[in-house]
Amino acid sequence: MAAEPIHSAMVPSSTEDTSLVLPSDKKERTGHQRMLEQVKSIKRSKSKMVKSSSFPSPTTPASATEFSEPKFQFSPGKLNGTSFQFSESSMMTSQRATGRSLSLRSTVRRQTQRESQRSWNVESQSNGMKTSGNDFAWNKTGGRNTKKFQSMRLESNQQISASRSQLINIKPSSSQSQTGANGTSGELPDITLEEAVRYLTLSDESSQLRGASFIQHQTFTDERAKDEVWRLAGIPALIQLLKSDNLHLQQTAASALRNTVFKDEKNKIEVEKCEGLEAILTLLRNTNVAETQKQLTGLLWNLSSADDLKPELIRNALPLLTESIVVPYNDWSDSKHIDDEVFYNTTGCFRNLSCASGKERISMRNCTGLIDSLVTYIQTQMDRGETDDKTVENCVCILHNLSYQLEKEAPEHFIELSSPDESPTENKNKMSIFNPKRTKTQKALSFSAMEVDNPEGVNWLYHEKSLQLYRSLLASSQNEATLEACCGALQNLTASKSPMSTLVSQTIVEKLQGLPVISTHLSSTNLGLQKAAISLVGNMSRVASLRGSMAKEVLPRVNTVVSNVTLNMVKSDSTIATACRVMHTLMLAEPEIGKKILNTKLIDSLSMLSSNLKFDTARKDAGVLLWVLWAEKDFQKVLKKEGMDKDTFVNAVTATAYKAATSTKGN
Repeated sequence: MAAEPIHSAMVPSSTEDTSLVLPSDKKERTGHQRMLEQVKSIKRSKSKMVKSSSFPSPTTPASATEFSEPKFQFSPGKLNGTSFQFSESSMMTSQRATGRSLSLRSTVRRQTQRESQRSWNVESQSNGMKTSGNDFAWNKTGGRNTKKFQSMRLESNQQISASRSQLINIKPSSSQSQTGANGTSGELPDITLEEAVRYLTLSDESSQLRGASFIQHQTFTDERAKDEVWRLAGIPALIQLLKSDNLHLQQTAASALRNTVFKDEKNKIEVEKCEGLEAILTLLRNTNVAETQKQLTGLLWNLSSADDLKPELIRNALPLLTESIVVPYNDWSDSKHIDDEVFYNTTGCFRNLSCASGKERISMRNCTGLIDSLVTYIQTQMDRGETDDKTVENCVCILHNLSYQLEKEAPEHFIELSSPDESPTENKNKMSIFNPKRTKTQKALSFSAMEVDNPEGVNWLYHEKSLQLYRSLLASSQNEATLEACCGALQNLTASKSPMSTLVSQTIVEKLQGLPVISTHLSSTNLGLQKAAISLVGNMSRVASLRGSMAKEVLPRVNTVVSNVTLNMVKSDSTIATACRVMHTLMLAEPEIGKKILNTKLIDSLSMLSSNLKFDTARKDAGVLLWVLWAEKDFQKVLKKEGMDKDTFVNAVTATAYKAATSTKGN
């Protein structure tokens, strides 16, 4: 089931629900369109990078589809010892396969007197979280041009959906004839798919390679080829080739499978039925060839968008990928060679997996070293000013998803914050939006776990350092999927009416001074980001002690949102409804500030909303707000001075809305 890149689980009548970043390939293009884009991109640049269309994000999400990356081409070369050597058009060089290339991370290591170097990797993904590639350039000597890499990656990634996965096209170089170790030519054979599948089952490695290469190419350029491969039983044959000792065959078979399962649910399930996951993980566990690792992790990324496969991937792939890729990549003292793309692919896979069920989220939270490594990576990139890269986006989307229903799924972490002396019923009535001034003085809260010096694991998800991390990203990143995931994570942590949500809200507003940076996103043209930001301020507005400062910072921004509603904004119905509720709460709490924003444009907009049946949710909240504005004497005086009459505010429509709202005061 395809969905928006970032989907909020928010019930329209409440601001307390949380969100997930899930996968989506809704806007994915055909293979032919991708091929045309590749040709155009290759002509523009000496690098063999090709941009993809647009996540999730990753967060961003109802799942079951892929988050994808730009497509690229490289040429199969002949075996050279234990690694492959590709032509200039290749996305890999022998240097990357056998040694450590210069990278951003190796630069940081030198600055910290650490002499070891390693590659930096990137690749494909599924929430939410969008959320995302091989979008980097190589210089002629096979090293990476760091500045060009970052700028090209940003340019390309701005178009990538928060939830799709990468296809690849292995294509021979036109300038050079390449021959495999088994004597096969680099030119694609002129055969049919049926013949190619038959070649896979022959004992001759040359024929197997020709068949796998043809399938890889056809499934890249023609969507219908995926069905043919399934019908001809090509998937089990490709899986068998993963068990070959021929490195070139392993890589080509993995890339063919990667394309074959892209956006094809039945092919994903077929891989699992043929024990393909076991073969993939076995090869990944045993290989140290970067190109093979890239294809395998890209394949896992594509597979991870299938809901039916998530439980098994979390049981078997999660521990392996975390222990062998994620943790070593972020541990500067580790001597393992982890390519940047491999890490990127892995975070894309985890981004998909993190939007699974509560049981699976719990498993991911408890996976040793996972959360710590994700935070370490984000912090490292922030220190370098690289807040827009797509791997940061993946990592933030994972944290966003793992914060979903955190208190419910990890209650043992919040025992210290329980408040048995407070009457839930009494508190609920006093916190009603219809009586925001009659709220009990908020008792002082403290939670030492939020301030420990060295947080670990789940503790990171609600620690003050993470809140600061999100706040800093909201102020510095230009990646809208990352911004949306940051707001989404904070929205999750402030979603309930528990002491924990109250404390997080107070920390964001009072200690971290987060309102100014959050407020800038309330009018975002990105609907997902705007929705997450408005939901977040809606959650925080429930805390009585924060309403004064929130009214000053938030009311003018939310007023602009509501005042500029047009009839073509029906897709933002729930967002507009939340904005009306925020205005309602803050205006009644701070009437002096509220009076300053009352004007004809706002009232006309609310009146239009209240009577328009297309706005199923917002019309009710707009009607309630109109009724309450006239009922408050201070506001009524201002409205009369503006020349407005009672009928605009008190009529059959607003009376019905107010009656319905007050009869269910649960909000």
